[in-house]
Amino acid sequence: MILNKTRRRNLDYTWPGFVDALSSLLMVIIFVLMIFVLSQFFLSQKMSGQDEALVELKNNLTELSELLSIERESTTELTSQLSILESKIINLKTDLDEKKIIASQYIKEIAGKDNIISMTQIEIGKLKDIINQKNQDSLDDKNTLVQLTKDNKVKDSQIIDKQNKIRASQEEIKILISASLKLRNKLSQLQTLLSAYKAKDKKEKVKVISLGKDVNSALARRVEELQKFKSDFFGRVKALIKGRKEIRIVGDRFVFQSEVLFALGSDELGEKGKLEMIKLASTLMEIEKSLPTDIDWILQIDGHTDNLPVKPGQSYKDNWELSTKRALSVLRFLIKQGIKPNRLSASGYGSFQPIDNRNLVTARTKNRRIEMKITQSTKLK
Repeated sequence: MILNKTRRRNLDYTWPGFVDALSSLLMVIIFVLMIFVLSQFFLSQKMSGQDEALVELKNNLTELSELLSIERESTTELTSQLSILESKIINLKTDLDEKKIIASQYIKEIAGKDNIISMTQIEIGKLKDIINQKNQDSLDDKNTLVQLTKDNKVKDSQIIDKQNKIRASQEEIKILISASLKLRNKLSQLQTLLSAYKAKDKKEKVKVISLGKDVNSALARRVEELQKFKSDFFGRVKALIKGRKEIRIVGDRFVFQSEVLFALGSDELGEKGKLEMIKLASTLMEIEKSLPTDIDWILQIDGHTDNLPVKPGQSYKDNWELSTKRALSVLRFLIKQGIKPNRLSASGYGSFQPIDNRNLVTARTKNRRIEMKITQSTKLK
């Protein structure tokens, strides 16, 4: 009787429910604050990284500008050299024309005068060498001009590439500035939202106090209704098992010996066990009809075995698996009889929760059992 009173007092969940409600509210507030702190940290990290990138881009832009000015000076110098070479070519052409005129004059003089025939071939050869040299110089100047033109085109191409890079850098700087502004706007929005939540929390504190009283009274009513349901269920099942030694009541549990429900070493519900479970399911469904639908109750089914090791060739590995399979067999049969799955729970404890620790046949028989009890659902809402 002392054990029964102790267990009934432990079924009062009013205060834990109230504490759970307050702790849930505190966790929500802490979670919101953590989100804000993390967002502040990541935003500051992002902003500092972007400032460093902007400084680096500005340095690159300065270097590119300096390179561009150097290339422009080089282009100006090449242009001036080109103009000098062109003037030299013009002078050479003028000299060549003059030499041609002189040569033609010499030829005319040789043709017109017999005394010019005495001119030595050496002088004529020298004149020819001079003319050839002038022609070669002119050809070299032309080649130099062509090479300078090609170099100038290469330089122009390099200048265009650098200008394109500068434009791309400027566009990237604009994008980074825009992203920085967006981040600042988001930070401002988060700060505004946090202020709104703080103001809302101040208003809700008053409501929580009044709601706590309602929750306590509602929980008390639900516990009372569940206790009434359990009492009614116990009374009817007691009437069913009256005078039967193989089915016992221990505290708030019904204890079915495994031999009533299963054959020795089997995890399949036997015919006798099915009849017992049909009666139990019928009683449970009949009582449930008079119970409010919003009361969360569960029929907990626990499987237990003796401490003898599992024999080779069985379909289960150990007593853990055997106890679990037996509990699941009962659970599945009750579902077939119409009990809702959300009202059932099954667990296996193997041989580790005996009710008789003696190493006797009678003790092992007691320990092979299926226990059932009505309890309250532990699901979170």
